[in-house]
Amino acid sequence: MTSSDTALVDLTQAKNFLHMDAASSLRVDAEHVGAGDGTTKIFTLDYTPIGGSLRLYVNGVLQTEMTHYTINGVTVTFVAAPTLNYPITASYDKTAADDTFEDFDDKLLERLIEAATKKAEDYTGRIFMQREITESHHGDGSKTLRLYKRPIVSVSSVSYKSIARSTGDGETVGFSLGYTPKSGSLTVYVDGVLKSTPEDYTLSGQVVTFTSAPSDGAELVFRFEVSLKLSQSYFEQIHIGRLIGTWLPGYEYVVRYVSGYGVDRDTTAALVPDIVLGCLICIARWYENRIDAKSQNIAGVGSVDYSAPDEVLSLWQPYKTELV
Repeated sequence: MTSSDTALVDLTQAKNFLHMDAASSLRVDAEHVGAGDGTTKIFTLDYTPIGGSLRLYVNGVLQTEMTHYTINGVTVTFVAAPTLNYPITASYDKTAADDTFEDFDDKLLERLIEAATKKAEDYTGRIFMQREITESHHGDGSKTLRLYKRPIVSVSSVSYKSIARSTGDGETVGFSLGYTPKSGSLTVYVDGVLKSTPEDYTLSGQVVTFTSAPSDGAELVFRFEVSLKLSQSYFEQIHIGRLIGTWLPGYEYVVRYVSGYGVDRDTTAALVPDIVLGCLICIARWYENRIDAKSQNIAGVGSVDYSAPDEVLSLWQPYKTELV
């Protein structure tokens, strides 16, 4: 299990901060190896035992290596085949991976890592690991549109949502939308039923062509986005998270942009070390359950405190953006 692509720290960092030591070995208890049939002498274990740790039993009686059996990797070879229906069980130690912890600890820490990163992003109004953000904004007649997250790496597209309506007559199959929809944004409804392409219709430029004419009086609704040209004026204030344009009332604008400090965790961590430290402190406090504040339940984890201690907020404060 690994932490998400958007998290600022990984499991190893969190465990090191919590001073959790990886296990060098794990115990396998009462593994059912098989049952005797009076003939079979060779049986296979699930894992390779650490030398000297194997305890092998036949019908509850401890067997002695070299006297009753030999072991090679996962293969046990009996000197004499175990008696019919006698159960064969084994207990032993096996080598653990370098980063082995209890599964519950991993799952819990993964949730806390993601929660801490989200808390940092919500508090500061920034994105740390670079990713594409999609935002919808209602036009209010202003000249500037304020994006929610910083820093801005690039603007992928700006468009506005549009709706075209028509009525079927039982004969016409082609309907003009008046605008060319942005690729992948068109949805078509006939009498409230969502239609599929290319089974029910095709799109060419501004024209939707149905495979069969909608019935007389059918209500046709076309929802789509219209791309706006990304002129240089959009970027005049991009460094402070604003787009310059004419944002008309009654229109809903959709902006897709890339935000974040670094494309990978190591790069990002080097640029915002105080944010990383704050996340680690939060993870440790939540893991140890030492914050007296409001908590909320997370499925599979239980009650987790989502407040951030004052020492963390003081680390994050210099990164906090103001909605101005």
